[in-house]
Amino acid sequence: MKSNILTALAVAVLLLTAISCEDQQTPKAAATEVETPKKNILKETIEEYDLRNDSVIFRSATIENFDQDGHSVDIYWIGPKRDTTLRFYRKYDANKKLVGAEYFEKGDVEPTLDTVYTNAEGLKVEVSMNSKREIVWKSTIATDGEGNEVARVYENRKGAYRGLDSTFFDDKNRMVKGFYKNAKGQKKKIKTYEYTKEDQYQNWTERKMFVNDTLQQRHIRILQYAI
Repeated sequence: MKSNILTALAVAVLLLTAISCEDQQTPKAAATEVETPKKNILKETIEEYDLRNDSVIFRSATIENFDQDGHSVDIYWIGPKRDTTLRFYRKYDANKKLVGAEYFEKGDVEPTLDTVYTNAEGLKVEVSMNSKREIVWKSTIATDGEGNEVARVYENRKGAYRGLDSTFFDDKNRMVKGFYKNAKGQKKKIKTYEYTKEDQYQNWTERKMFVNDTLQQRHIRILQYAI
Protein backbone atom coordinates (compact mmCIF):
# COMPACT_ATOMS: atom_id res chain seq x y z
CA MET A 1 0.00 0.00 0.00
CA LYS A 2 2.98 2.26 0.69
CA SER A 3 3.98 1.90 -2.96
CA ASN A 4 0.57 3.31 -3.99
CA ILE A 5 1.19 6.40 -1.88
CA LEU A 6 4.67 6.88 -3.31
CA THR A 7 3.32 6.41 -6.84
CA ALA A 8 0.62 9.02 -6.26
CA LEU A 9 3.17 11.47 -4.90
CA ALA A 10 5.46 10.78 -7.84
CA VAL A 11 2.59 11.69 -10.17
CA ALA A 12 2.16 14.95 -8.28
CA VAL A 13 5.87 15.76 -8.61
CA LEU A 14 5.81 14.98 -12.34
CA LEU A 15 2.78 17.25 -12.69
CA LEU A 16 4.61 20.09 -10.97
CA THR A 17 7.66 19.54 -13.22
CA ALA A 18 5.48 19.67 -16.33
CA ILE A 19 3.86 22.89 -15.17
CA SER A 20 7.28 24.41 -14.46
CA CYS A 21 8.67 23.41 -17.87
CA GLU A 22 5.63 24.79 -19.64
CA ASP A 23 6.02 28.11 -17.86
CA GLN A 24 9.66 28.31 -18.88
CA GLN A 25 8.98 27.53 -22.53
CA THR A 26 6.06 29.90 -22.98
CA PRO A 27 7.17 33.57 -23.00
CA LYS A 28 4.79 35.92 -21.25
CA ALA A 29 3.43 38.88 -23.15
CA ALA A 30 4.78 42.27 -22.13
CA ALA A 31 2.48 44.25 -19.88
CA THR A 32 0.67 46.95 -21.80
CA GLU A 33 -1.63 48.19 -19.04
CA VAL A 34 -1.08 49.44 -15.53
CA GLU A 35 -1.88 46.59 -13.15
CA THR A 36 -4.66 47.09 -10.62
CA PRO A 37 -3.21 47.27 -7.08
CA LYS A 38 -3.95 44.14 -5.07
CA LYS A 39 -5.92 44.40 -1.84
CA ASN A 40 -6.05 41.86 0.95
CA ILE A 41 -9.35 40.06 1.39
CA LEU A 42 -10.89 40.22 4.88
CA LYS A 43 -13.92 38.04 4.22
CA GLU A 44 -14.93 35.68 1.41
CA THR A 45 -18.37 34.15 0.98
CA ILE A 46 -18.97 31.59 -1.77
CA GLU A 47 -22.58 30.55 -2.34
CA GLU A 48 -23.31 27.45 -4.43
CA TYR A 49 -26.57 27.03 -6.32
CA ASP A 50 -27.76 23.86 -8.06
CA LEU A 51 -29.31 24.30 -11.49
CA ARG A 52 -32.19 21.80 -11.83
CA ASN A 53 -35.01 21.83 -14.35
CA ASP A 54 -34.56 25.54 -15.03
CA SER A 55 -34.64 26.24 -11.28
CA VAL A 56 -31.91 27.75 -9.11
CA ILE A 57 -31.68 26.02 -5.71
CA PHE A 58 -29.35 26.99 -2.84
CA ARG A 59 -26.95 24.11 -2.21
CA SER A 60 -24.34 25.31 0.31
CA ALA A 61 -21.93 28.10 1.15
CA THR A 62 -18.58 28.74 2.79
CA ILE A 63 -17.65 31.84 4.77
CA GLU A 64 -13.93 32.44 5.32
CA ASN A 65 -12.38 35.23 7.41
CA PHE A 66 -8.82 36.56 7.06
CA ASP A 67 -6.56 38.78 9.16
CA GLN A 68 -5.10 42.08 7.94
CA ASP A 69 -2.10 40.22 6.44
CA GLY A 70 -4.26 37.86 4.40
CA HIS A 71 -3.94 34.76 6.59
CA SER A 72 -7.06 32.60 6.80
CA VAL A 73 -8.45 32.65 10.35
CA ASP A 74 -11.62 30.55 10.26
CA ILE A 75 -14.10 28.94 7.86
CA TYR A 76 -17.80 28.12 8.25
CA TRP A 77 -19.67 25.65 6.05
CA ILE A 78 -23.37 26.42 5.55
CA GLY A 79 -25.76 23.57 4.64
CA PRO A 80 -28.87 23.48 2.40
CA LYS A 81 -30.99 24.71 5.31
CA ARG A 82 -28.57 27.63 5.74
CA ASP A 83 -27.39 26.25 9.07
CA THR A 84 -23.73 25.91 10.07
CA THR A 85 -22.60 22.32 9.49
CA LEU A 86 -18.85 22.75 10.15
CA ARG A 87 -16.66 25.30 11.93
CA PHE A 88 -12.93 25.35 11.18
CA TYR A 89 -10.34 27.41 13.12
CA ARG A 90 -6.70 27.73 11.98
CA LYS A 91 -3.69 27.95 14.32
CA TYR A 92 -0.41 29.80 13.64
CA ASP A 93 2.88 30.10 15.46
CA ALA A 94 4.54 33.42 16.42
CA ASN A 95 5.91 33.75 12.88
CA LYS A 96 2.46 33.32 11.30
CA LYS A 97 3.33 29.83 10.04
CA LEU A 98 0.31 27.53 9.86
CA VAL A 99 0.80 24.72 12.39
CA GLY A 100 -2.66 23.26 12.79
CA ALA A 101 -6.37 23.78 13.23
CA GLU A 102 -9.41 22.47 15.02
CA TYR A 103 -12.90 21.93 13.67
CA PHE A 104 -16.36 21.11 14.93
CA GLU A 105 -18.94 19.27 12.88
CA LYS A 106 -22.58 19.88 13.70
CA GLY A 107 -23.36 18.41 17.11
CA ASP A 108 -19.70 18.00 18.17
CA VAL A 109 -18.85 18.90 21.76
CA GLU A 110 -15.10 18.41 21.36
CA PRO A 111 -13.13 19.41 18.27
CA THR A 112 -11.21 17.30 15.80
CA LEU A 113 -7.60 18.50 15.86
CA ASP A 114 -5.43 19.17 12.82
CA THR A 115 -1.63 19.21 12.80
CA VAL A 116 0.32 20.61 9.85
CA TYR A 117 4.01 19.93 9.16
CA THR A 118 6.50 19.53 6.29
CA ASN A 119 7.82 16.04 5.59
CA ALA A 120 11.31 14.96 4.46
CA GLU A 121 10.34 15.50 0.80
CA GLY A 122 9.35 19.11 1.49
CA LEU A 123 5.61 18.42 1.08
CA LYS A 124 2.95 19.75 3.44
CA VAL A 125 1.22 17.09 5.52
CA GLU A 126 -2.08 17.53 7.35
CA VAL A 127 -3.11 15.06 10.04
CA SER A 128 -6.53 15.07 11.74
CA MET A 129 -6.92 13.53 15.20
CA ASN A 130 -9.88 12.95 17.49
CA SER A 131 -10.05 13.93 21.16
CA LYS A 132 -8.10 10.76 22.05
CA ARG A 133 -5.25 11.92 19.79
CA GLU A 134 -5.99 9.05 17.41
CA ILE A 135 -5.42 9.70 13.69
CA VAL A 136 -8.67 10.09 11.75
CA TRP A 137 -7.12 10.81 8.37
CA LYS A 138 -3.92 12.11 6.80
CA SER A 139 -3.23 13.96 3.56
CA THR A 140 0.03 14.87 1.81
CA ILE A 141 -0.11 17.96 -0.41
CA ALA A 142 1.89 19.06 -3.46
CA THR A 143 1.74 22.70 -4.58
CA ASP A 144 2.76 24.63 -7.70
CA GLY A 145 5.04 27.68 -7.84
CA GLU A 146 2.16 29.96 -6.79
CA GLY A 147 1.29 27.87 -3.74
CA ASN A 148 -1.86 26.36 -5.27
CA GLU A 149 -2.66 22.82 -4.16
CA VAL A 150 -2.37 20.65 -7.27
CA ALA A 151 -2.39 17.22 -5.64
CA ARG A 152 -3.58 15.85 -2.29
CA VAL A 153 -2.97 12.20 -1.39
CA TYR A 154 -5.22 10.70 1.29
CA GLU A 155 -4.46 7.96 3.82
CA ASN A 156 -6.76 6.46 6.45
CA ARG A 157 -5.93 5.98 10.12
CA LYS A 158 -4.02 2.77 9.30
CA GLY A 159 -1.82 4.50 6.73
CA ALA A 160 -3.53 2.86 3.75
CA TYR A 161 -3.81 4.87 0.52
CA ARG A 162 -7.40 6.09 0.04
CA GLY A 163 -7.28 8.33 -3.01
CA LEU A 164 -5.91 11.40 -4.76
CA ASP A 165 -7.36 14.85 -5.46
CA SER A 166 -5.91 16.56 -8.55
CA THR A 167 -6.55 20.24 -9.27
CA PHE A 168 -5.52 22.45 -12.19
CA PHE A 169 -5.23 26.25 -12.29
CA ASP A 170 -5.10 28.95 -14.98
CA ASP A 171 -2.66 31.89 -15.23
CA LYS A 172 -4.83 33.87 -12.78
CA ASN A 173 -4.52 31.10 -10.15
CA ARG A 174 -8.18 30.19 -10.60
CA MET A 175 -9.16 26.55 -10.33
CA VAL A 176 -10.28 25.36 -13.76
CA LYS A 177 -10.44 21.59 -13.34
CA GLY A 178 -10.42 19.00 -10.59
CA PHE A 179 -11.14 15.35 -10.02
CA TYR A 180 -10.87 12.69 -7.32
CA LYS A 181 -9.27 9.33 -8.05
CA ASN A 182 -10.13 6.60 -5.55
CA ALA A 183 -7.89 3.82 -4.24
CA LYS A 184 -8.86 1.66 -7.24
CA GLY A 185 -7.70 4.34 -9.68
CA GLN A 186 -11.22 5.33 -10.76
CA LYS A 187 -11.85 9.01 -11.50
CA LYS A 188 -14.96 10.42 -9.83
CA LYS A 189 -16.91 13.46 -11.08
CA ILE A 190 -14.51 15.48 -13.21
CA LYS A 191 -15.32 19.12 -12.42
CA THR A 192 -14.48 22.06 -14.66
CA TYR A 193 -15.08 25.75 -14.01
CA GLU A 194 -15.94 28.66 -16.29
CA TYR A 195 -15.49 32.16 -14.87
CA THR A 196 -18.06 34.71 -15.97
CA LYS A 197 -17.61 37.80 -13.74
CA GLU A 198 -14.87 39.54 -11.78
CA ASP A 199 -14.56 42.71 -9.71
CA GLN A 200 -12.37 45.80 -10.12
CA TYR A 201 -9.47 43.95 -8.47
CA GLN A 202 -9.65 41.16 -11.05
CA ASN A 203 -10.92 38.63 -8.50
CA TRP A 204 -13.70 36.37 -9.74
CA THR A 205 -17.21 36.94 -8.43
CA GLU A 206 -19.22 34.40 -10.44
CA ARG A 207 -18.50 31.09 -12.13
CA LYS A 208 -20.19 28.01 -13.54
CA MET A 209 -19.34 24.46 -12.49
CA PHE A 210 -19.63 21.53 -14.90
CA VAL A 211 -19.55 17.90 -13.77
CA ASN A 212 -18.54 15.48 -16.51
CA ASP A 213 -19.20 18.30 -19.04
CA THR A 214 -22.74 18.93 -17.73
CA LEU A 215 -23.55 22.32 -16.20
CA GLN A 216 -24.70 21.68 -12.62
CA GLN A 217 -23.97 24.68 -10.42
CA ARG A 218 -23.47 28.44 -10.32
CA HIS A 219 -21.20 29.95 -7.68
CA ILE A 220 -21.48 33.51 -6.38
CA ARG A 221 -18.44 34.97 -4.59
CA ILE A 222 -18.79 38.00 -2.29
CA LEU A 223 -15.57 39.68 -1.16
CA GLN A 224 -14.86 42.19 1.58
CA TYR A 225 -11.48 43.92 1.36
CA ALA A 226 -9.16 45.50 3.90
CA ILE A 227 -9.28 49.29 3.83
